Amino acid sequence: MVRTLLGLSVSSGLEGVDAAAVRVEGLGLDLVSRVVGVPRVAFPPVVRDVIRASATSPVTLPPEFLRTVADTAVFAARQALSKAAVSPRDTFALGILELARPAVFVPIYWPEVAERVAEQTGVTVLHGFADRDRAVGGTGHPITAVSDFLLFRDATESRLLVHLGAVSTVFFIPAGGKVSAAFGFEAGPGNQLLDAILFHGTRGKELHDLGGKQAVQGRCLDPLLARWLEHPHLTRTPPKTVHAEAFGRSFLLVAFDAVRQLNASLADLLCTATHLAARAIGDGCRVPLMRPDGARRVLLTGGGVRNGFLWQLVAKQFSGTVEPADAVGVPSMSRNAVAAAVLAALACDGVAGNLPVLTGATGGRLLGHICPGDGRNWARCAAWLADQTGEYPRATRAA
Repeated sequence: MVRTLLGLSVSSGLEGVDAAAVRVEGLGLDLVSRVVGVPRVAFPPVVRDVIRASATSPVTLPPEFLRTVADTAVFAARQALSKAAVSPRDTFALGILELARPAVFVPIYWPEVAERVAEQTGVTVLHGFADRDRAVGGTGHPITAVSDFLLFRDATESRLLVHLGAVSTVFFIPAGGKVSAAFGFEAGPGNQLLDAILFHGTRGKELHDLGGKQAVQGRCLDPLLARWLEHPHLTRTPPKTVHAEAFGRSFLLVAFDAVRQLNASLADLLCTATHLAARAIGDGCRVPLMRPDGARRVLLTGGGVRNGFLWQLVAKQFSGTVEPADAVGVPSMSRNAVAAAVLAALACDGVAGNLPVLTGATGGRLLGHICPGDGRNWARCAAWLADQTGEYPRATRAA
């Protein structure tokens, strides 16, 4: 049976909502997916203004904030369905992948957003995928490992996925291997660090270094980079997860102080931080479990693919042989939205969506909180869930 699912996620730069319409065939770990629509809808000014104001301190949210976030998500979902030429009544379910690492003090209450999306679309919504993994001792990262395996696996070609998001994540999928043979972890800092440096360096006037244009004008501060490469996270043995404060406020204060001592510029600091992100990825992918000496196709995803300077530095880590994930049918900018749709499908199929060996959880679990859609959609989902989860122990198979 062919099902159409929707996935939603907020871009790592907080510019708006990514949506993806995905057609899937098969069940569970035998899913075969095809992406058929991937719009991005920017947040309206009322949301962007709150995000900008909250970058340095907590703010009082206007009453319409959550409603506007949900309305943006609903509009993105409808745009995806329009591109896929599918009616909401023919949509099986919708997954929302929340921000893994909010860079600001905006407390988006995702359960309410999910309820509003379900109410306005009539489609059953699954969200909060990382919550159950954390409940059984996991970190909740990388929560997309199983979905990435299903999206990028290949019978004859080993693939290395490099996600340039808020932090950088690397994930190796051996040719023809099972999900238990895949390996990955959070290699180091990503867009969140670069955005924070620019925001604080310009006193809030700029949020993003579009294309890496400012960083490329600077020079790499080698003494500072050498010091950064000794960061505890970078020297730990994987699998590992970037702690929320690993490259946070304290790291920034020390970094700006070092730049003043070296009489360097903001562009120099951005350039050095971009080198750090690329080196963390390259060094991480040289551990034995990533099979650095074997043939592997390197695919890039995430908002960082728009940063030409970061792309160039990452490519140097792999002798220039990197490609966007679009080359294998997964839109590089919408990977999280596509993963959200696949995670929703796994939950409905009664198969664990987490990979305990990477997250640290005590076992595989069905993931996600469920917000029922309208009567017709929920009846179909409920019947499907009852049929697929009749033998609940199946839920641990991905482990």
